[in-house]
Amino acid sequence: MRRKPLRRKPLRGLAAAAITVALPLTLVSPPAHAAGGVRPVGLEAFHLNEAFGIDDTTPPLTWQLRGGRNVTQAAYQIQAATSEHALRRGRPDLWDSGRVESAFPQADYAGKKIGSRTRVHWRVRVWTGARPSGWSSPSWFETGLTSQDDWQGRWITQDDWQIKDKRPAPIVVELPDTTARYVRLNVTELGLPLEETLDGDTYRLALAELEVRDSGDPDTNLAQGRTVTASDTGGDVNRKWQTRHLTDGTTTTNQEKAGWRSSAHGGADLTGEPLTLTVDLREAKAFDRVVLWPRTDLPGEGGKAPHTPAGFTVGASDAADGPFTVREEVADLEPPEAIVPEAMPIFAKDFGLPRGVRQARLYIAGLGVYEASLNGRRIGDAELEPANTDFADRVQYATYDVTRMLRSGGNTLGVELGNGIANVISTPDRYRKFADTFSDPKMMAQLEVTLRDGSVRRIVSDGSWKTVLGPVTFSNWYGGEDHDARRERPGWDRPGASRAGWEDAVPVAAPGPLAGRMSEPVRVIDELKGREVGSGDGYRVFDVGRNIAGRPEITIDAPAGTSVRILPAESLDDDGRANQSISNVGAPIWDEYTTRSSRPETWHPRFVYHGFRYLEVRGLPDGASIRVNGQVLHADNDSAGSFRSSNGLINDIHGLVRRAVEGNMMSVFTDCPSREKLGWLEQDHLVGPTLAANYDVQAHLRKVVQDMADAQTETGLIPSTVPDYTVLAGSYRDDSNWGGAFVHVPWQLYREYGDVETMRTYYPQMKRYAAHIEGRVENGLTDYTLGDWFSPDRTFPKLASGTFGWWSLNNTLAEIAGTLGKPDEAAAFRAKADLSAKALSDALYDPETGTFGGGGHGAEAIALDMGAVPDDQRQRLLDHLVSSIEEKGWNLVLGEISLPSALRVLPDDVLYKIATQTDSPSYGYQVVNGNTALGETWDGGSGQSQNHFMLGAIDAWFTGHLAGIRQADGSAGYRKLLIAPSVVGDLTGATATRQTPYGEARSSWTREHGRVTLRVTVPAGSTAEVRVPGRAEPVTVGSGNHTFHGTA
Repeated sequence: MRRKPLRRKPLRGLAAAAITVALPLTLVSPPAHAAGGVRPVGLEAFHLNEAFGIDDTTPPLTWQLRGGRNVTQAAYQIQAATSEHALRRGRPDLWDSGRVESAFPQADYAGKKIGSRTRVHWRVRVWTGARPSGWSSPSWFETGLTSQDDWQGRWITQDDWQIKDKRPAPIVVELPDTTARYVRLNVTELGLPLEETLDGDTYRLALAELEVRDSGDPDTNLAQGRTVTASDTGGDVNRKWQTRHLTDGTTTTNQEKAGWRSSAHGGADLTGEPLTLTVDLREAKAFDRVVLWPRTDLPGEGGKAPHTPAGFTVGASDAADGPFTVREEVADLEPPEAIVPEAMPIFAKDFGLPRGVRQARLYIAGLGVYEASLNGRRIGDAELEPANTDFADRVQYATYDVTRMLRSGGNTLGVELGNGIANVISTPDRYRKFADTFSDPKMMAQLEVTLRDGSVRRIVSDGSWKTVLGPVTFSNWYGGEDHDARRERPGWDRPGASRAGWEDAVPVAAPGPLAGRMSEPVRVIDELKGREVGSGDGYRVFDVGRNIAGRPEITIDAPAGTSVRILPAESLDDDGRANQSISNVGAPIWDEYTTRSSRPETWHPRFVYHGFRYLEVRGLPDGASIRVNGQVLHADNDSAGSFRSSNGLINDIHGLVRRAVEGNMMSVFTDCPSREKLGWLEQDHLVGPTLAANYDVQAHLRKVVQDMADAQTETGLIPSTVPDYTVLAGSYRDDSNWGGAFVHVPWQLYREYGDVETMRTYYPQMKRYAAHIEGRVENGLTDYTLGDWFSPDRTFPKLASGTFGWWSLNNTLAEIAGTLGKPDEAAAFRAKADLSAKALSDALYDPETGTFGGGGHGAEAIALDMGAVPDDQRQRLLDHLVSSIEEKGWNLVLGEISLPSALRVLPDDVLYKIATQTDSPSYGYQVVNGNTALGETWDGGSGQSQNHFMLGAIDAWFTGHLAGIRQADGSAGYRKLLIAPSVVGDLTGATATRQTPYGEARSSWTREHGRVTLRVTVPAGSTAEVRVPGRAEPVTVGSGNHTFHGTA
């Protein structure tokens, strides 16, 4: 295996002069404009660490200031050129902005129009006083193929993998003219087996559909919807294999309801106890044909359909218990061709180049997941490419600089494909969340080589590429990946490799337009060593130390042809084995590797990932050895903050939340990295402040907003999961607390990063979504909702969460409209929000008891948050909420929808008591019971996902209130900080850092003997209002380091 170093990027720091402020003070002088010692640093384009191959030809350019005290930016100047040399010589042939008055360290490129394949070198200087700073070090961005017309190649696939619309070949049994009510299939010999376990072949009968037809009326299936009785009911998995699916009118097992299959048998001969399937036609019907549709989700040996009957009779009777008259006997039946090939395809293009390569760019995309190589070396370090999108609207391509990988003479470009989420084949024997083939495996590549003489050679994907089936014999986004190393072709992606047995690739239709990468890719972030914690007959169990999203990596030393299975799990059962179930990680899930040789071999799956802490290895023979590690995968976003306090439990809770964020920060924010892997939207805004407090998610969330816009339907609906891979029913698909992320996330991008453009771009579509929701609102109220999701409180009124979702939409749209300079529209949205709050108050607030919606925690938190309570009753309701929480032992009994509301309305001392509980339901309960990532439920138990960040909103409270780094009212992008730590309970100190568009902010305080010392760092360009504990008046300071003293 080719290894690469792991990338660990430090937080961007801030060097600032220190100043100590001794109180009492009422106000520090307004920030002075520093004239010297300031320089722009940290230049980025498109909010990416490396803006390479982007489609945006006017990308945002950002920087930060370093040096000086009490520094604010008054103006900037940007220069851009076609070369760094020209830029350094003061010849900005693309753009010179001149002096532009602005305090915000960002500007969109506004120079000469650029197109595809253009590298722009740029630099910036700023004014913080009368004189400009020095120029920054140069930076650059480079566009990719910004027009679909730039792509000269074709999407290609391997011929056998054109399965999306392929119809299976049925087994047709012609009968003499027959009239009967009951039809029986009596199977005495089974067909091709599958190797379901490591112990050998498994024989079964498995069918997608059983039809009874008459040639006089060939279009009518007499068996459709009729009852089938089986002599064997033991083959069901996850309710996918049931007799009622045999007559549901579907002729493939690649779908949600597969068909029917029998129990496992050790051999093919069933003459001693035949398998029978009996169809009740309800009345005597005339027929002369029985049609058997084979399973279509897996191939058997030789590319044939497995688990078909090889020997059987078809009988008829007018009574359910017979006797049955044999109407036809079939023996030694050959199985039909399988739809799914035996392995995933690989592709190769051999080409030659002269000497003198000046530059080379590879533009590449693939579905479902691809990995590319050049001359035997892997290209790049991105994993699980491309990003998940609605592939009909856009397929993301990547751009790579491969100049140094090429050589004069022969070269070979290689590509391997896995199914990914684009082709979730329904293999009922292994877990999958849903089944759908959006796209067959296919790829597109365009290699552009610029020679020294300026000429360009293009190597594009087309029918001249060669392809063959490779070593990956099973690839399922949920169920796992199998790799048979005996099928490997050593050196296949190097010049000179034999192409014997390879065939021409097949050009196919494009799935959707190609679009450049918008956010940081997924990479291997860390590698954890597995420690053996258990073993038994035929298995060994390893612990990688914490719950992760990632993949196993094994190094195995075993005889050639040894197959081992690796089962991922987040917990162990009572016997110390991998605990897999439908409700936690999904079941069954495994990866399988078959060795090529008797020498040590290292392998990891490349086209799938899992959520796990434990890995159970099965099938390792005596005398063999294995080493097991866990590779951590997530989007390679920069860390944006840190938190630590004097309370170890609080620190551990922070760790749980941060790891759950990491475990679900893939190309979309998933709800869990195992069972679902879907982009449930409510977390993106309900836990949005936590996301931004831990990682730089600006580019990531902009991509998510684009995904939501792509998924919007003609009616304006935003599905609850985006990309919209599986169509859910009712409020599971259409709840404004989920789809409302389309409004709330752009607002949060503005608040967190000063991003106005995202709001402006999608504002018309936001209004379409609001209009869609309004269609089910009556007098400001709606109960169309999933409720307060996963709340233990079964008395929660859906009217509260449904109306809260509608109110929240209008409340945020009013803010957005006001920010975009649309006061009339802002007023209209505000009026709708006020109407909803008043209507909900009238409906659910009880003035006699001073309770709301039955008195539950979630309902009352929502009421206080949205103002659905008379003004003169607000304190009374808050007092009731606090007292009811106290009655529950300072434990919150609510769900994810109302949790952020509770965090906003409850006093900090109450929240601290809640945060420090260790009985269920609480965060601390998960800590003391050994969780290493936040769980789906309050107790974090193994019955559900144990890597779920939906309850993680409290982490933003740690940073914003305990440590005290917040944003002043009316500020965006942390232009004006609010430093206001809460010295509560037994806490004796807290420290947090936060990356802002201006640089790193820091707040650190300690308490000893009633004296509080507060140390604050304000980044250049920002100011801060500091509320010192024990002091009545706030202090306003500029950039730099400051120390304050107070009491508590």
